[in-house]
Amino acid sequence: MTAVSLLVLLVSSVAAFAAYRLYLTYTLRLTAQQHGCQAATRYKHKDPVFGLDIFLRTGDAISKNQFLVEHQRRYDTYGHTFESLNFGSHGISSIHPENLRAVFSKNAADWGVQPLRLHSMSPFCGTGFITADGSDWKVSHDLLKPGFHRSNISDFGPLEEHLRILLGQIPKDGSKFDLQPYLLRLYLDLNTLFLFGEPIGMLSGTPPSHAKGFLDAFQAGFTGCGIRIALGPLSFLMPRGSWLEACDKVHKFADIYVDRAIEYNNKINSVEHSQDKTKRRTLLFNMAQATVDRTVLRNQIVQAMMAATETTASLISHVIRNLASNPIVATQVRAEVLAVGDKPLDFDQLPRIKSLQHVITETLRLYPVFPQMNRVALRDTILPTGGGLDGTAPVFAPAGTLFDTCFATLHRDPKVWGPNANEFCPSRWENDHSPPPFTFVPFGAGPRQCLAQQKATMEASYIVSRILQEFSGIKSEDEKPYQAQVALTAKSAHGCLVSLTPATG
Repeated sequence: MTAVSLLVLLVSSVAAFAAYRLYLTYTLRLTAQQHGCQAATRYKHKDPVFGLDIFLRTGDAISKNQFLVEHQRRYDTYGHTFESLNFGSHGISSIHPENLRAVFSKNAADWGVQPLRLHSMSPFCGTGFITADGSDWKVSHDLLKPGFHRSNISDFGPLEEHLRILLGQIPKDGSKFDLQPYLLRLYLDLNTLFLFGEPIGMLSGTPPSHAKGFLDAFQAGFTGCGIRIALGPLSFLMPRGSWLEACDKVHKFADIYVDRAIEYNNKINSVEHSQDKTKRRTLLFNMAQATVDRTVLRNQIVQAMMAATETTASLISHVIRNLASNPIVATQVRAEVLAVGDKPLDFDQLPRIKSLQHVITETLRLYPVFPQMNRVALRDTILPTGGGLDGTAPVFAPAGTLFDTCFATLHRDPKVWGPNANEFCPSRWENDHSPPPFTFVPFGAGPRQCLAQQKATMEASYIVSRILQEFSGIKSEDEKPYQAQVALTAKSAHGCLVSLTPATG
């Protein structure tokens, strides 16, 4: 085939696609009118056919740690709801609470994640609560849920044991250091202990022999999933060889613990064995009591680790950063923590330290654990608002529409939070303040809301309280403006630079 023929074929293909887009737009407009819907404001694309410009702009923003800033700019420019193109397909972005209620709760069955995630992520983590919809999602959810019962997450003994290792390693001479890497290593140990029943030894520096290379492989596999999702129909451009090798390494690591869990489950089902308390608190051992399917168990535990990666560590890092930057608030919280005296810091006592809970809640408002979220319309459906010239008419969302929302932008909306929406102000939560529904969703909302929400907030409460007990002063050493490094979760791109003054007496 000659170069001229190739050029003619390319031009013809683009023209055919453009004609199809025009026809599709016309038919969707007719269908929308039949349902009383109106279009939302349109994003001004430089590429009006595929919308590749927004894809490239998003990629550039991620590389510069400006992802959340870029989302804020879009909503500032186009309003709370706007439409765009996503590789030629229809997309709707919205932070309007009524649209969030529809997508994540009221009409949750109309929206899903499987078309967006399963194909791209399946080689790494298979079918599970992160990648599936419908009955497959429910099976995964029901397998995981018992593991997060209070009886399985309320013992802070293992947490204290690992926290003492961390406290023994960080500088106590008032010198500047980054606390965030210590917290990330702490939670790699705590997460693997909770998920698999054995810490990976990041703090102690003594990982089990079979863990060699696991973390690098896990990160490569996880990152590859994100790249494949971001590339969409262009995911074939990502080389698969090294990624599949990383996936295989993660599978072999997880299978060791899956086999242990199944073997242990077989033992406790015999009369001569009773259940070990530590194993009862391990997520994988809990799930093995419901199924012995090795693939199912491996998929769930790998996806659970994906969800747990950096989540609580990032929350604690943000809390400490806020306290270090606000010494008056830090002094108030420390005084209330010390007032607890000899009472145990447990699930009953920690929620009573009100100033601490206000600080954590305000931190979650400004720096939500999951700052951005997507759904795909599984069938033709309707968003209740955002259309028309005044932005109040319903908006038609045909099957295949990509819905995008940014909780980080929602949580800083001055219409909800007032003129100080961008400021750290824990006192806004005093007197049991409760914001309007679907305006504060740091762990997601609806049926797919994060199962580990209580675990994360209580562990953050415990660790922050213990740090305040150990140190009388926490000083910020970070002179740079905040930037978020976003993956599935968001962490500070500059870490948590502080200096600590040990408590005396």
